[in-house]
Amino acid sequence: MAANAEPLRISSAFGMDTDNDTSASNDTLLINGTGIFLTTGDSWDFYQDYSLNVRSVNQDRKQAWVELSHNGELLQDDILSEGDIFVYSKSTEILNITVDTIYISPSGELITFKPVYQYLDKDYPEPEIEEIADNFSQEKDDQNFTGNASFAKTEGFTIFQALACVSAVILFRVVTSK
Repeated sequence: MAANAEPLRISSAFGMDTDNDTSASNDTLLINGTGIFLTTGDSWDFYQDYSLNVRSVNQDRKQAWVELSHNGELLQDDILSEGDIFVYSKSTEILNITVDTIYISPSGELITFKPVYQYLDKDYPEPEIEEIADNFSQEKDDQNFTGNASFAKTEGFTIFQALACVSAVILFRVVTSK
């Protein structure tokens, strides 16, 4: 079940005085240290129409060229290595993203960013944030929606089914080898 959640106000989370609303600090945390994964050419859409795009990866140096845009307008780009931090600020910090790992394989590149923090940009409307309450209530909602639990989730093999499959494969090999 999706539930609306309030953005975390750092000052109130730490019991600080929140009566002074005119402070210059940005205290609304929209994304709190999560991780994201992008391949070359992919982008990640943040709240308030910010978007991070991985343009390319230098495989020899293990560096990624990333661009940050807002509503399609380029704001900042940088070439980052593992451990580098990409920060975008206006009057206050808006995004703080650390390059965790750059994976390179013959099939492509995968860049993990962790931790990722996004703070409210007071120049734009506050976004609606939805959160999944918990997995149990989500499964219950899925079952109620379909009326049948078999459509809501995919069940794994039981031990009996696994043994039957293994036995069938062994029997097939014995029969075909003669």
